Amino acid sequence: MRGTLNALRNFGLVGLGTPRAGDYDSFTASDGQSVPVYVRGDGPPLVLVHGVGCSHRDWKPVARQLARRHCVLAWDARGHGSCRPVLGSITLARLATDLAEMLDHFGLERPVLVGHSMGALVLMQYLREYGTQRVAAAALIDQSPRIVTDEDWRMGLFGGCSAAMLSGLIAGARQDLAETLLNEIGALGGDWLRRRLDIDAPLGRLLRRRLGNIDIRPLLDLAESMAQADFRSSLARLDAPLWVVLGARSPHYAGLPLEAWYRDTVKHAQVTVYPRAGHSPHVSEPLRFARDLQRFMADHA
Repeated sequence: MRGTLNALRNFGLVGLGTPRAGDYDSFTASDGQSVPVYVRGDGPPLVLVHGVGCSHRDWKPVARQLARRHCVLAWDARGHGSCRPVLGSITLARLATDLAEMLDHFGLERPVLVGHSMGALVLMQYLREYGTQRVAAAALIDQSPRIVTDEDWRMGLFGGCSAAMLSGLIAGARQDLAETLLNEIGALGGDWLRRRLDIDAPLGRLLRRRLGNIDIRPLLDLAESMAQADFRSSLARLDAPLWVVLGARSPHYAGLPLEAWYRDTVKHAQVTVYPRAGHSPHVSEPLRFARDLQRFMADHA
């Protein structure tokens, strides 16, 4: 339930609260979008990129640890956290451009880039488009290089999410966002949550009103962009140090041979599996993740 509430907050469907002054900055992207950035610490730069339904807040426990030795920056991507209203469409290409412009704005020299889930796809897009000249190292958390499956690729979402299945969900959300989204959340949360999201329940009515008042199209554009992305060949050519973190209990990829794929495809990559973690090892085990990331940076950054 807590994770669902956080996602609703980060999508702007319930109150987010006011960021505390002092640790926050922003930059203006080339299309005029203002992007808020959490900045803490001093030292070699470290950029943290969150996943769908998340925000910079998910990184705070890790950021507090690493800010003792690094300048840590974590944005709210378009359509997430405080980065609203959204200007135009959201795609992986647009977010990669935002990332490049963020590095320029803050004058970051050879940062370490860390991306979780969607954020990992943003990093893959950035590395493919902009190369590794400005990057000291990269880390990818619990993400496949291609999220849809077909007869030749079974390491996408859940080991069986085809392009047709994902397109159907996106099309349903474009037609009736409230019912599609709340049905999916209810299915993940079980009977208790499903009853509270029912059309006759107070929370269900509230969320349907909120969903009816927002423009979800930019986020659905992002979902389509993610479904179309395929970074297998570009990762095979990656010439920067790479650390891959996987959660053994990830609801997205548990039981899939992603560890072997990364080891076989990116020969120099380090791969770590967190046995007790799900899709977000940096959230469930922030102290261990911060220590492991610090060691990786000490060796490669």
